Amino acid sequence: MERQTQAPKVVINASVFLTAVLIDEPADARHGAHRLLQDVIAQQADAFVPDRFEDEVLGGLVEAVTKGRPILATPAAIFSALQRFMEVVTIHHRNINWRAEEVFQAALSWRVSYYDALYLVIAQKVGATYWTVDRKLLRFLRQHRFPDLPALDWIGDYR
Repeated sequence: MERQTQAPKVVINASVFLTAVLIDEPADARHGAHRLLQDVIAQQADAFVPDRFEDEVLGGLVEAVTKGRPILATPAAIFSALQRFMEVVTIHHRNINWRAEEVFQAALSWRVSYYDALYLVIAQKVGATYWTVDRKLLRFLRQHRFPDLPALDWIGDYR
């Protein structure tokens, strides 16, 4: 009998999606982001995002386009790819799956932004690895070794 392996659980912040479509991001981060997003779309990884994920990605995309940053495809094509991605992820909703007060308390405890704490809290709740582009954040969290943090990793290391 063949043994089934469970797909890894991942939490991806909006900057990971944007890194995959912004040509001027570091190549190793871009490649890792592409691989992870492809695994999620192929359902080889189970992804969890907060309900504001789509707005954060689109806000970042608008900012990148208006600043003239080079993008991988047209804004319409990126929007379409984001829609396909959103169809396969599990969306965690405020007041159902997470509460603002718990994220606020986690941000204070871990000494990170509310934005970062939201993704970390979701990863903690579902037992997922939190993937980010932010090396400075990873260094800080690893240095402080908070005992209640979820697993975390830099997107350039995704294989």
